[in-house]
Amino acid sequence: MMEIFNDSQGYKKWYEIHDKIYESEKNLVAKFNPKDCLDIGAGPGIFHEVFDGDTISLDISIFMLKEIKRDEDKVLADAHYLPFRNNAVKCAFISVTICFLENIEAFYKEVHRVVKDKVITCFVPRDSPWGEYYYNLGLKGHKYYSKASFIRKQELYEILRKHFKISRVMSTLFISPNDEEKFEDIKNDDSGSFVCVEALKSEPF
Repeated sequence: MMEIFNDSQGYKKWYEIHDKIYESEKNLVAKFNPKDCLDIGAGPGIFHEVFDGDTISLDISIFMLKEIKRDEDKVLADAHYLPFRNNAVKCAFISVTICFLENIEAFYKEVHRVVKDKVITCFVPRDSPWGEYYYNLGLKGHKYYSKASFIRKQELYEILRKHFKISRVMSTLFISPNDEEKFEDIKNDDSGSFVCVEALKSEPF
């Protein structure tokens, strides 16, 4: 699977082609005010222009990290084994990364260990129009989506609640994959195909 994470230019090109979807998703991420965050599975840092404070980018691919701005801290590591002390960072941010993880429960246990305050998770649920679309592309052998395991909304919420308290859920991307792409609004629910969840650390590690 490692080779798909090394295609940083292909990753960035998707967001350039689908610029209206990108702007809608970026607008949603900004609503959560990500500040002083550890971006886990950062890729080329596509959402970092709406981040505040000191951002740490963690990725398993050196090719992705090379695309990150020079003034950001970068860590080459596996998301399942975060090389940080307990309570080392205020915030963790995860976008899409969860569909490429081998053990999501173990991952969030590790996130709980290293964060002080909260985790923000943005994902395309399996039980959404775009999640279904990507899932079917994967069945046909798509370069990226054939390697992904899309999770349903309630499955993720149940995992998060084992270590955190969910405080906010918002979403965007309400058009179907067959519709003309456009900039979209945000709703305070999970009815869209791009969902962001803020979860607060309920107990100290």
